[in-house]
Amino acid sequence: MINKSFIAAGAFWACVCLLATPTVAQTQTVDAGKPLVLTTQPADFLLQFDWMPTNGATPMLTLSNGQAIPLQNGKVGKLPGLWQTVSLSYQAARKGMPPMLNKLLINGVTVQEGANLIAGKGGNQPVQLTVNNGSATVRNVVVRPLADRSVANWAGPVTYKLYKGSFENRAELDKQKPVKTDTDAGINYNVSYGQSGRFTILYDGKLNVPAAGDYILDLQMGGVAGVWVDGKPVIQMTYRDLVDPVSQPINLSAGTHDVQVAFARSWPAPGLGLFISQPDTRPQPLHVSGSLPEVTPISTMLAQPEPRPTLIRSFIQMPGEVSKRTHALSVGSQTGMHYSVDLNQMALLMAWKGDFADVTQMWYERGEPQLLQSAGTTVRPAPRTALAPLANTDAAWPDSLGTNVLQYKGLVLDKEGNPTAEYTLAGATVRDQIRASANALARTLTINGTASSPLYCRLAASKNIEAVGKGVYAIDDRSYFVRLDPKAPASIRQSGGKQELVMPVALKNGNATVSYSLEF
Repeated sequence: MINKSFIAAGAFWACVCLLATPTVAQTQTVDAGKPLVLTTQPADFLLQFDWMPTNGATPMLTLSNGQAIPLQNGKVGKLPGLWQTVSLSYQAARKGMPPMLNKLLINGVTVQEGANLIAGKGGNQPVQLTVNNGSATVRNVVVRPLADRSVANWAGPVTYKLYKGSFENRAELDKQKPVKTDTDAGINYNVSYGQSGRFTILYDGKLNVPAAGDYILDLQMGGVAGVWVDGKPVIQMTYRDLVDPVSQPINLSAGTHDVQVAFARSWPAPGLGLFISQPDTRPQPLHVSGSLPEVTPISTMLAQPEPRPTLIRSFIQMPGEVSKRTHALSVGSQTGMHYSVDLNQMALLMAWKGDFADVTQMWYERGEPQLLQSAGTTVRPAPRTALAPLANTDAAWPDSLGTNVLQYKGLVLDKEGNPTAEYTLAGATVRDQIRASANALARTLTINGTASSPLYCRLAASKNIEAVGKGVYAIDDRSYFVRLDPKAPASIRQSGGKQELVMPVALKNGNATVSYSLEF
């Protein structure tokens, strides 16, 4: 059975799509009164799909036990015309136990967890989507059955070598002399018992794979670890916390394979586990009991907005970036719409709806990471400055601006407590005002003075931008809308392998205003 701490990990949901075959590969429309069958899988499974409702549509998802659950969620749901994602984990009834909805996520936000369901009558039913009062478009329906079937086993004891010192490069171990060499029944972190905090373990075993096919390896560690199969790297040495495993698909032939796992302990909670599975099975541990400890649950610490906007300064880690954004300001509103900006670059980092801020990594124990995370349905506009001086309309948008070009001057609060940021840009003065409403963020940039170079405003940047109405653009595969004055001279351009929505800023008598909104 899969380790419970692994189930709790957010990366587990990535396993839904790994190697699984979509049950609904094409985009389909679900009309009122005409259910769409998503899967006939009767037992335990993971399910994920995208859907886009029309205005007023009320979708219901009927599970295998016949119970229907609503998918429309005003707190974290998006506007009609935007893609939304549903992910769920279903457990069929067992002897003396009812069926269970282990977890239901809408747009990445958990809305139900550990819910006992009503036992169905007349046997299992197909899982289907029904829409009332309108229609919905569905795509990317992926199901992963979770059968309890063994898919591989160690052909014999696993050899391990224990080294003094922490080595994060596999090649360095060949130059070291181990302080201990022995065997165990499987991968076992506990062979390091009695060692200081700095050590490295290299495990080496023969894995028997009865049938050729596609497999998934899941590595869970509290430290730095990597995996090699038949001498080839499958999971590169990388640092992860216990709650953040790495998943990697691999094709294996029938027979015996050489598997090596290297682990270097880091200072947080340690532990090591390796799982293997096929697209229709539950991840099977290749480590011994006790090597991967149960993760002690930590209650999420949420900061909720007060009647006046709540302002929190913190670090923010953007996806794909190595360094933290160290001068971030997050603003929470009782409208349910919130946002974060990088004050160094005056860049809108993210906007989200639902609960305000997950500050667990700021306030739990030492709060060492000092990271604030959004606690709702999140969109991430390109995290760069919205205004920049460019030599011409074809010039690339800068990754960042130095303090000789952009300099933050401070915040001004209005009588309701809403902040407006002030900064200088290429000799001009800018007031950057963002105001939240139920489904939108309205941004107004007021420029005064004379700039040393022509100024431009980048309203959006993503893999695709689609004009869907007068002054309305769908951004990043319909993740959110950008709305602006239809008369504004905005245009879509190609730059650096993506599309950008850009407009020149025309200063008249030393003044200009740019207004637009993000809606989702």
